[in-house]
Amino acid sequence: MEELMELLNLERKPALTPERRVKDFLEDIQRTRNGEEARVRGFLILRKPPNAPREGIYYILSPVAPSEMKNYCGPRAYLVIEINETTRIDAKIQSGEYVEAEGVLDAYPFGTLRLLHARKISPADYSEYWKDYRPLALSKNELESLISETIYANYELERAIIYSILTAPFVVGAEWLDGFVLSGFRGVDGSKNATLSLWETLKYIHSLLPWEMQLRRDRWAEIEDDGLLGIDFRFTRPSRAGPLYYVPHNKTLLESEVPVPKWALKTFERKEATFLTPRAGIRPEDEAALLAETPFVLIEPVSYERNRELEELTQNLIVTVILSREMISTLNPWELKEYGWKFEAFLAKNRREYGELFDALTLSGKVFNANLRYRLGARLLGSMARLEGKLSKPLITDLIGIYQELTDLWVNELPEKEKLRLIREYERYVGSDKLAGRALSIFADLESTRKDGIVLREEFIRALEEYGIRRGRAEEIVDSLLRGGYLYEPSPGKLKLIRW
Repeated sequence: MEELMELLNLERKPALTPERRVKDFLEDIQRTRNGEEARVRGFLILRKPPNAPREGIYYILSPVAPSEMKNYCGPRAYLVIEINETTRIDAKIQSGEYVEAEGVLDAYPFGTLRLLHARKISPADYSEYWKDYRPLALSKNELESLISETIYANYELERAIIYSILTAPFVVGAEWLDGFVLSGFRGVDGSKNATLSLWETLKYIHSLLPWEMQLRRDRWAEIEDDGLLGIDFRFTRPSRAGPLYYVPHNKTLLESEVPVPKWALKTFERKEATFLTPRAGIRPEDEAALLAETPFVLIEPVSYERNRELEELTQNLIVTVILSREMISTLNPWELKEYGWKFEAFLAKNRREYGELFDALTLSGKVFNANLRYRLGARLLGSMARLEGKLSKPLITDLIGIYQELTDLWVNELPEKEKLRLIREYERYVGSDKLAGRALSIFADLESTRKDGIVLREEFIRALEEYGIRRGRAEEIVDSLLRGGYLYEPSPGKLKLIRW
């Protein structure tokens, strides 16, 4: 057994560490002789180095992110950057910005430091900081293993956490960016500690991420002593910071309808970051449910165990995230046709099974609003494709399986009082004609998968016929919905739903 464990350890992917970054940086610099051209990337620290000449402006460039220096006790390395009147600076640069500097290398009169006479300095994409180490990215199996050995929850929730870490690609035509929302709500039969336990689990995952990738209100941090030059400095998050993540900093936020602070609300609504936001209550109108790609209802507590291997390989995990975002950055409408068909079948199945309650949950402003859930599902599908490395038909089946589980949980775990309220709202909306109400639900299913929300009149009538309504009656129902103000006809033969 010991021999097997040793073999497994030997085969484990080497961890990406600050020591490795420093070593690689020094090797690159040492290969370049004085007087030769050089191009380097790193974090520009707006602090004068020791023994800086009086003429010109001198700052330092670090190969390691400033936030990593706080807990890093190994060897350090810097490059001194000289800026003069001929240096071209492409944008306003703050201390801590990740930049690319070009110029001529020279010696510097302090220790073993080198000097770059900068000809040009421009902001660089923070993702390049990680892409330089592509071979150290985790495989799908390695990533799944790390999470499953850290988090103890049902299979679907474990996977949802992985998907949220990988974030969601931008869907062409959508208004959201590439964030992700994972929410958890305590069901009526769920443990009182369920939401709190998920929050503590997500807090642990979030704590492993570098400061630069944590969505925080405080934009500045400080180093009191860098450990090599004996200087202190302030730094901020790079302007092109890549994916950002947020977990509520205080458990009292879990009681809020939107479990994020006011300063982060717009970021939450635009999905500019990944929000791992459990919620203590359960209401189908909550923003945390409406905007969540995976609004889980929790029955049992979630637990985690500090995982030394995950902590050592956190930077490898980030490389994996960055590369997966590069591989699948956007989804186009033509890639979602198969998903659209299966999503419509999913809606029809649940309308047959759960009746008016499911219809009520798909109305505007509710957690399973067909149009909204279709768009969120497309984003979740993109996250799943990032884990697999490509979009495939089996993934669409898996996605519908996740949404079926979510639907079953919501229908079964909503308090009876909430269910009755929803059904009353639905009945007021559709009126006394139940057949017309079902037709309206069928129209919503068709409309949910259309980019512009427009459904052809003939297409709608065919769908009603497939449901079992004879054609003459189907045409009467369409006319009735138009007269009642539920649908309107923006142009002949084209129908659109009027939101309430």
